[in-house]
Amino acid sequence: MGKNHRNKNKSNSNKNQTRAANVSAHADEVESSKQQQQQSPSKRPTLMLQKRNELSALIKTLFEICFQQATNPKEEWDQYTEIQSLLHRVQILEAPLQRSTSKQSIAARLANIENFYSWVSANCLRYDGVRIAQFPGYELGLEATRDIAEDELLFSIPRKLILTEENLDLEASPAQFGSMSNLKLSYVLMLEALKPDSFWKPYIDLLPEKYNTVLYFTSKEMEMLRGSNALTAALRQCKAIARQYAFLYNYTVQAPRAHKFNPMGQAFKEQFSYELYRWAVSTVMTRENLIPRSRPLATNGVTESSQETETIAALIPFWDMANHREGRVTSYFNVGTQEMESTAQANFKAGEQIFIHYGDRSNADLMIHNGFVNPDNPKDYVCIKLGLGNSDPLFTQRAKLLEMMQILKNTELRVLPPPTFISPELLAFVRVFNMNEQQLEHWISSERAMDLLHIDCALETTLESKTWQYLQTRLMLLLRVFPTTLEADEKQLAAYKKDELFLCYVEAMVLQYRILEKRILTAALDYAKQRIKV
Repeated sequence: MGKNHRNKNKSNSNKNQTRAANVSAHADEVESSKQQQQQSPSKRPTLMLQKRNELSALIKTLFEICFQQATNPKEEWDQYTEIQSLLHRVQILEAPLQRSTSKQSIAARLANIENFYSWVSANCLRYDGVRIAQFPGYELGLEATRDIAEDELLFSIPRKLILTEENLDLEASPAQFGSMSNLKLSYVLMLEALKPDSFWKPYIDLLPEKYNTVLYFTSKEMEMLRGSNALTAALRQCKAIARQYAFLYNYTVQAPRAHKFNPMGQAFKEQFSYELYRWAVSTVMTRENLIPRSRPLATNGVTESSQETETIAALIPFWDMANHREGRVTSYFNVGTQEMESTAQANFKAGEQIFIHYGDRSNADLMIHNGFVNPDNPKDYVCIKLGLGNSDPLFTQRAKLLEMMQILKNTELRVLPPPTFISPELLAFVRVFNMNEQQLEHWISSERAMDLLHIDCALETTLESKTWQYLQTRLMLLLRVFPTTLEADEKQLAAYKKDELFLCYVEAMVLQYRILEKRILTAALDYAKQRIKV
């Protein structure tokens, strides 16, 4: 499950770091267009041919950069800054096309709640003892209006209120989306958001204007992740979304047969923008759940009944207003009634916020895709990239032994919080990596190769010592890559909590994430040192 943890957003407006010489002129045009739009809301804004041509040239460059493969962290960062610069110029040109988002301020969203209640009630959504309310530090969430017992049904949401890719004619979905249901859902959400008479308008009017996902990070905020395990994943996420935007522009706006992928015709061509796509993707990332298809998927004109149980991404009104707290999953799709049902994961008193559990995810995943971190996340982990060198004379034997344990020869393996510290797969990989030829042959021919996954596996003292020495060295290097120490970060966070230091929400979140990652690595390092002594 993935939805936005609605923390109070103290962030300032994004500071643009790269400005073209003609930014001022563009800004004047944007303001003029906004004034015209306010004066004539029924008139759809368009771009002049010159601006459209300029936009198309930028997107062509963007598309090319997004398909370039970075070979090292520096190239990866340089690509990110170049992509952000291009997107900044794209956003300036596309500003007149952006739909009005003023209605999605907290006050306006609260004002839309009664309309939302009327809509869901008219369409058979059942709920009792629950309402949408504002909570300090969370923006909007769910509040208990009476005492609610654990496992008591909170609401039942019929399929007809749930937004999925099935609300779009499959032939109108770009083939390049393939089986990526979340991208199809983002496309459907954009189409519905641009329809003034959309069936889902009461729901869309409750959605936030922006999110705290990495897609909204400034370059300065992204740079705070330097040295972190999460940086590469964050940069790749931004690159992927920029590439998808460029693809959609080319295939729904620019292509000669764009109408085939564009059921809204000219309206979508005139209003599609990066800002709209970023918003739609973030909405889906932070709020989606998976439900079964309502009908089999047809492939090449043939209906495959085996796909009836396939799940697809869905936006579920009301349910997705709940914020996350550790616990257990209590939301399930009832195939018999065709409703999403959610029960209380604990007892809640009247006036308390009702939380649900999003599922077991690392803090890196939560930060990148949901825009929050959980300081008490028992399922957190930090990944270490490991791989066998092709020049290693024992490459074949090492790869064979790893395959016996179902471990890839090039992979990312987990460092865990106490009391586990080192995942079984990581320990086994490092053991194999440090074996000599005789040890490799012994374990390859053994029926007990899986024992290498166990902490107390009987190994030669020399091999075990080399294993833990390797882990100690690797963990030390990971900590040294950070530009700041754990102690310095903890002092900064303490000052922030005492209101002695101002940080916007994203800056505080990234700082908290860095601390959590460093604590996991530091605890694992101390553990590795102890194992060497043993």
